[in-house]
Amino acid sequence: MNDGVAWLARENLTWLGYCVTLARGMEPEELVRRLSGDEAPEELGDHGAEELVGFLARRDRDRGRGDSVAVRYGTSGDLSFAVAYGQWPGSVGPGCTDGLSVRDDHVFQLSYETQNPKLPPPEFNYFRDGVHVCGFQMYMHTWSHEITGLRPELLSDAVQAVGIPDEDDRDAAHAKSLAVVEQAFRLTLPRDRLLHQAVPAALIKGQTPA
Repeated sequence: MNDGVAWLARENLTWLGYCVTLARGMEPEELVRRLSGDEAPEELGDHGAEELVGFLARRDRDRGRGDSVAVRYGTSGDLSFAVAYGQWPGSVGPGCTDGLSVRDDHVFQLSYETQNPKLPPPEFNYFRDGVHVCGFQMYMHTWSHEITGLRPELLSDAVQAVGIPDEDDRDAAHAKSLAVVEQAFRLTLPRDRLLHQAVPAALIKGQTPA
């Protein structure tokens, strides 16, 4: 069964929102390594979502720092996935994508900072061979209507066809946008596994003890 990604508009993956990275052309362990950047990831074993959040909170409290970020990861169809937990805004997601896509790898990132007081819109971006192919803000009504990247035409017709630029309801625009990118790029994320099961987890930021 293909769960798609549109269900992200209806569920809370973390209290901060969500940051999901999907990749076609690499194994999940390699995706985790690239998300970790200069420091090697630290494997944590299998964790459910609440269990991992509790672990990160205790770890940061004991360290006297609040910078731990972990991912739960695996495969879904022909995609590898990594979902961020902990203090991920500013560490993973928009602005933190250098090195994610090399050679002919396809990397897709979806993020939504629901607790940011500036209320940024949910965002989608697609990278291939280190290049930003296309991306857009998944609530356009009072934000940018531009589809950025080298190939905006991959999304422009579909975004217009379902009326996302004129949709003034943020939740509706979010859901429509997720459905568009799901169909355009055959994206999927395992809903039941992520919400109700333990899956492999790894620390990708804050590995150094206090």
